[in-house]
Order: sequence, then structure tokens, then C-alpha cells
Amino acid sequence: MKSTFKILFYLKRNAPRKNGNVPIIGRITVDGKIAQVSTKLEIHPGNWNTKSGKAVGRTAEIQQINTLLEEIKASIHKIYHEQQRRDGNVTAEKIKNEFLGVAETRHNLLELFQRHNEDVKKLIGIDKSKATYQKYEVTRTRLTDFIKGRYNLSDIALKEINHLFLNDFEVYLRTTCGCNSNTTAKFMQFF
Repeated sequence: MKSTFKILFYLKRNAPRKNGNVPIIGRITVDGKIAQVSTKLEIHPGNWNTKSGKAVGRTAEIQQINTLLEEIKASIHKIYHEQQRRDGNVTAEKIKNEFLGVAETRHNLLELFQRHNEDVKKLIGIDKSKATYQKYEVTRTRLTDFIKGRYNLSDIALKEINHLFLNDFEVYLRTTCGCNSNTTAKFMQFF
């Protein structure tokens, strides 16, 4: 899903430093939701163009500030496009957190399913059969194909799993895979 995305830089005029400079703040907007991030840069308000969101002047310091702002902007754009490709779900807060290096604990469905299947494989002959393991593997394969076909993703976050996802997977099993009611119920049970 395409979302609206914008980055702008502005001055935090209500927090002047002793030298008269004020901090430059970055504002990330995605679908109308805003997240603010400090650029760790400061400038004298007289050297700032509010409309363009850039420093004005010919000094080396001004040129360096503009270069750093462009680098920040490029980095945030890269994060946005990466999250769009990877997750399909982008928020201003997620972009900010990734930019700042705040790790988000992400659990993805197929990643956990694969880990589960590896555990089942270790238990073959102890309390699981090879047939049970194979059924879990077929379920994972069908789930992988469903997520790729339906959402165009290689994996999906656990927090994205809802009733609609389960219903769509069931319909996929019945229609695309041609499973009957009992087989579909077994796949859903293994899922």
C-alpha cells in the first residue's frame, strides 16, 4: 500500500542556546502521523530559510549544515523505502526508531514457523513422527506461497495476523490449493 511521506526541517525557536543558535529538528510525516527527530545541528535563525527548510549563506559552516541535512534526508528516504519493501507497513515512528538505531523486536510468522519445524524435526523418533514433521513443512510451504501471492512479502509480522488473514488463508487453501474441508481444517490446525 502506498502511503504519503514527507520530511521537512524546521527550527526549534523556543529553545535558543546561549550563543543565539537554535536546534534544527527533522519532521517525518507518514499518512498524516508525525515523528520528530533531532538532527544534532544548530544554526542562527537569521541564516535559515523556513520555506525551503535549508540554511542560507555562503560560509563553509552553512554549506556543511546543508550537506548534513541532505544526508539525513537521504538516509530517512532509504529507511522509508526499505521498510516499504520489507514490511509493507510504514509509520513515522518506525522510521524514526530505525534512524535513531532503536531496535524494534520483530517477530515474523514464517521465521517462527521455521524455528518450530526445526524443533519438531529434532523430536522425530522421540515424541513426533516423520509424517508429522512433513505435514508441518507442507503447511509452512503453503503459508509462504500464500503470503508471497497475497501480500507480495517474504514474511509477515505476527502483529499483522488477524481474523481476516486466517480467513484469507483458509480460502486460499480451498481455492488455489484445491483442498477439501477436512484437509483445510488440518492445515489450519497445523498453522
